[in-house]
Amino acid sequence: MCLLDNQGKVFIIQTHIACAGVNRSSDQGYRMEHTLRGIIFDFGGVFTKIRPRNAILHRCEDELGLAKGEMASLLFTGEHWWDVSTGKISDEEYWQHVTDALGGRVPALLEPFKHNSFAYEDLNQRMITLGRRLQKRYRTALLSNATIYLDTLLAEHGLTAIFDVIVNSARGGLRKPDPEIFELTVQSMGLVPRQCLFVDDKVRNTMAAQALGLRTIVFHSAAHLIRQLKTWGIQLT
Repeated sequence: MCLLDNQGKVFIIQTHIACAGVNRSSDQGYRMEHTLRGIIFDFGGVFTKIRPRNAILHRCEDELGLAKGEMASLLFTGEHWWDVSTGKISDEEYWQHVTDALGGRVPALLEPFKHNSFAYEDLNQRMITLGRRLQKRYRTALLSNATIYLDTLLAEHGLTAIFDVIVNSARGGLRKPDPEIFELTVQSMGLVPRQCLFVDDKVRNTMAAQALGLRTIVFHSAAHLIRQLKTWGIQLT
């Protein structure tokens, strides 16, 4: 674990690499600074498939007479979601807000979301395989807006070792698309923004990363990502 103190805020990050400086004063240093050396991934919607989750949420909406999309909005937007995913409130406080918003009528199918924001999402096995292959040649990081449960989820499925650096918003007190959390991730990888590629399924996050100098790919599927990686000249074997 690596603890970084940034203006009084303590960030807890898992990292398996030592920070390495880049020599900007020489031609070799310039080339190194512009060579792709690290890949940063989002988790939900990239390493997981959200369609099964959405099907469950639609069933809950039907049960409660809600419009399509209202349940996802309740769970994953608003101040309560922001606060739990930055560690400002507990799972219990978050769930109390959800319960109150539903007037106490919480479908049984919804209960797993109390602690696990990735409930019902299937792991994307093709992405897991790709992640393992890429880590052999590049520094890899996970950057996720999540709750503390992400740590458990990664450990349970043996995914922690895929990433050299793991930045969980609930541990760091920051969320994408805040520029500071991208800067923190890149710094923890021992790289500079131009050396990193960021993969996320949300355009607002890739735009924020791009503004800092990272290369970006909006994730649609593993197959699409592989095609895009090849256009960057990234070695997959």
